Amino acid sequence: MQQSSSVITALMECIARPTPNPPGEVAVVADWLEAWALRFGAQVVRQTVEPGKDNVIMTLDFGPGPCLVFNTHMDVNDPSGQVWSSPPFEPRLSLDEGKLYGVGACDAKGSLVSMMAAMEQIANEHEHLQGKLVLTAVMGEEAGGIGSLFLVQQGIQADGAVVGEPTGLEVAIAHKGTYMRRIRFLGRAAHSGRPELGVNAIVHASKFIVEYEKLNSKLSQNAHPLLGPASAVVTIIQGGTRQNTIPNRTEIIIDRRLIPGETHADADRELEQILGALKEAIPELEVDPIEVVVATIPSETMADKKIVSTALEAVEYVVGKPQHAHGFRAGCDMSKLVTIAGIPTIILGPGSLDQAHAPNEFVEIAQVEQAAQIYERIARQFLGR
Repeated sequence: MQQSSSVITALMECIARPTPNPPGEVAVVADWLEAWALRFGAQVVRQTVEPGKDNVIMTLDFGPGPCLVFNTHMDVNDPSGQVWSSPPFEPRLSLDEGKLYGVGACDAKGSLVSMMAAMEQIANEHEHLQGKLVLTAVMGEEAGGIGSLFLVQQGIQADGAVVGEPTGLEVAIAHKGTYMRRIRFLGRAAHSGRPELGVNAIVHASKFIVEYEKLNSKLSQNAHPLLGPASAVVTIIQGGTRQNTIPNRTEIIIDRRLIPGETHADADRELEQILGALKEAIPELEVDPIEVVVATIPSETMADKKIVSTALEAVEYVVGKPQHAHGFRAGCDMSKLVTIAGIPTIILGPGSLDQAHAPNEFVEIAQVEQAAQIYERIARQFLGR
């Protein structure tokens, strides 16, 4: 490979337009996408979800027929606090490795740019197509999918959808849901030389963490055929004010991943049972009202849907290997499209979830180029007459 292709050049331009979440402002990419879409003749609508945070809806209309939606997000992980070998918002192309580095390279600007490139190719050669191809570039996916939630609440309808997330170009038909909660344990401050006068909030939080790990072990015994087991972990703990003071407050965040068939109500009951048992054992244990951090629903598309067979055939055609359906072990915007809008949906995109949100995030150049071909073939097969 001597020089980068047009889709890689576009991806570098996209990465260089920072859209970290928080704060989640995406106007710099939304404006860029709108200008690109208008150049190849797409209809463009902006949905303002929050100030400076629009969804961009780009449509190619080929008359009466089915509707196919491409969906992915413009916001990316905030790399603050991570140590990168190069500036995270300055894309670094390594032709020797066949990789492109930068925040969003795989999650999910690689999918976004590949979808745009596919849409442009279809706009330039659209004979024998009918229906609509709609690309919805949304804000707020990294904050629980608020952009796609707004999108479906506005009444979007389609016969099939493809959500762009890093699946390594595998077709995923199920994904986990997310139940994240902030729990604040309250104690009583005292001098550490007289600990008996205080109530140590860190101790109470630690006892909860032990019990929550037991829940995780229990969940590991029941696996979904495509997604593996559900999980329950503590991801953040903050507490204490001084080295010589009994802490009167400790805050933790729990991350409970749901598999299809589980609900947020199930996770609520689990949490209430654990806290209830602790309060019986520790009368002085006190907890603030529990705060929702992120809440997404698990979802699944049946394997006999047209979008599934179309996507599997397209990947097999482009990569040259037989394909079968997989699961996606993270939450994503498929949940809104399936459970609220009722659209059969798959997840497919370049890159690996292993690189998402990690320092030195990268995507393989070949996968981005293949993704553009795959998305184009899916659209041509789904809308072909």
